[in-house]
Amino acid sequence: MSRILFADSEPHIQQLCLEELQDEGYEVKVTGKGAEVVRLVESFKPDMVIMEVLLPDMSGVETGRMIKGTNRKTRVILYSYLSPPQDLSSWGADDFVVKSPNLDRLKAAVRRLLAA
Repeated sequence: MSRILFADSEPHIQQLCLEELQDEGYEVKVTGKGAEVVRLVESFKPDMVIMEVLLPDMSGVETGRMIKGTNRKTRVILYSYLSPPQDLSSWGADDFVVKSPNLDRLKAAVRRLLAA
């Protein structure tokens, strides 16, 4: 079973994604802080981190770069209302998904990256 760490500052989005990703068969932990993401990457050892770009304490970009600097195998998806950058690797990410109430695109990106 693949492990996913999901980080978003909005509790209702955390809950929605937790339930949807668990329904897909993943083991999921959620948090609302970038510093907690960094700590949980070490203890939970997720296969993937999905996080909002604008976390309250540390940006998802900064957090993604830290993750990729220490563990290149961990896949990172940035999940935001912002427009994606041209070069995702400069943002410490493998993919970028625009936030939406419909999680089909996010789930498809998760499946694709975990299968790679």
